Amino acid sequence: MPKVTIDGHEIEVPAGTTVVRAAKQLGVDIPVFCYHPGLSIPANCRMCLVEIEKSPKPLPACYTEVTEGMVVRTRTEKVAATQKSVLEFILLNHPVDCPICDQAGECVLQEHYATWSTKPSRLFHEKVAKPKGKILGPTVVLDAERCILCTRCVRFTEEVTGTYELAVQDRGEHAELTNTPNKVLDNPYSLNVVDICPVGALTSREFRFRRRVWFLDQRDSVCTGCARGCSVRVDSHGNQVERVLPRYNPDVNKWWMCDDGRRVFEVRKTRVLSAGKAPGTSGAPREVNALDGVRALAAWLQQAKTSGGATGVALSASLTNEDVYAWGRLAAASGAKVYVLDRTAAQGDKLLRLADRDANRAGTKAILDTVAPGWGGAVELAKDAAGLEVLTVVDHDIAVTDALAKAFGDVAHLAVITDLSGPLADAAQVVIPATPLHNREGTVVNADGWVQRLASPLKAPVGTVAPHVAAAQLAQAVYGLELDFADRTRPAQLFDHIAATVSAFQHLDYVEVGDLGRGLTNGGDLAPRRARTEGTPEWEPDPVAPTYPRPFALRRGA
Repeated sequence: MPKVTIDGHEIEVPAGTTVVRAAKQLGVDIPVFCYHPGLSIPANCRMCLVEIEKSPKPLPACYTEVTEGMVVRTRTEKVAATQKSVLEFILLNHPVDCPICDQAGECVLQEHYATWSTKPSRLFHEKVAKPKGKILGPTVVLDAERCILCTRCVRFTEEVTGTYELAVQDRGEHAELTNTPNKVLDNPYSLNVVDICPVGALTSREFRFRRRVWFLDQRDSVCTGCARGCSVRVDSHGNQVERVLPRYNPDVNKWWMCDDGRRVFEVRKTRVLSAGKAPGTSGAPREVNALDGVRALAAWLQQAKTSGGATGVALSASLTNEDVYAWGRLAAASGAKVYVLDRTAAQGDKLLRLADRDANRAGTKAILDTVAPGWGGAVELAKDAAGLEVLTVVDHDIAVTDALAKAFGDVAHLAVITDLSGPLADAAQVVIPATPLHNREGTVVNADGWVQRLASPLKAPVGTVAPHVAAAQLAQAVYGLELDFADRTRPAQLFDHIAATVSAFQHLDYVEVGDLGRGLTNGGDLAPRRARTEGTPEWEPDPVAPTYPRPFALRRGA
């Protein structure tokens, strides 16, 4: 491997490593605009020019590969003068409307200017005017006067999605980003161009002018829209999700996510948040909270226990591992039959989206195979429904087919723990409002066996209950069982019980899973982290990705 010296520090890197990546491993910051590790390298912004010994002129660090004995200098007078000239050129026709720009607080141009230039403009004539608020497609708006022509968005539509919806037309100071002829920016990954735009040129039509970024609370989480389980960052304010961004994870989704995944965190108007229905004293339904619903279900289960009636538990394949484990243990201890129900399948693609929309099918199967072997699916539930005295459905957007609807009607007593209204809730005699999936913590396993942690970006609505807590309450109230968890057991503690019981989770713990996840162990050694250590060539998140808004952090005294 070649050795290179950067600002007096020597490092050995694999052949083919670019100077900017080698410098990053040494902690040397080289500013960039057009460069993105997930795209081709055009080297057109010239912001990353550095001096290389024996080279007659500065070279772009993003494109130049290291060679044996190369000596690189990034802090010379010539480099500084080059950076200031590049920034002056970029800002020549830029409107500098930072106070009203949607990118304020996370603008790379703003940060680079403050760090590498602060040189006043020498332009005295009128700036070139370009379109503002131009609609590129259903999700994205262009303010062309802010565009610095880094071509990140163009390369994304060419190289990642292959849809070729964006291009640069004209030349010189009149060059402008626009749609290609007879096309609009309308693909399943269109909002990624907003994420990778280093300035405020491309903005989301939904998030535009909604909230200043330094007011946002940011939490790392996982998308549960399909079995891919993309790593995401959830930005919220006032207990409301404002936007969702992809989070770099080399083992799952790299730098991208689909547009549908951003809507998974939206609070739907059909949510059951604080009330369900349970039999009243006269037999008519009445509004109740989660605790009353659990009590009504407990009374049914107690009656079935006394009479020897059969009971069943139907679990969504998108519940957390902690929920599945708790209900699996309860079912095994009470003799209830366990069924796993699916979401409606969707259209997958070759990039990220999977047809399987269940976020935790792999984890559900691994846990139930251990704690409740012999579990079945929708077919088995349809056969057994008529013989069940009580069926408890722990729902997360289960697809209610005609066969399942008939099965639910055949059950003597149907209780549903859910956060969504719909056909399933309408068919139940008891609806227990569940804490929505993204209002609580937990873990899920994606289609590749990668375990990741869900965050809790929002506070749980009052009057709801987490499914694993409901399972613990029923175990104690009906069967007098003190399982290895209680209703106050946190997901982190419950995950430790899973790791101690289920061989696929052996050697894992909640802290070890971390923000980027870990692979199932299948009873053996820990799965490798695959491109996880900072300092290796594979580790390279977006160098200009939005960071934690500095103004808010400074204002709080951080």
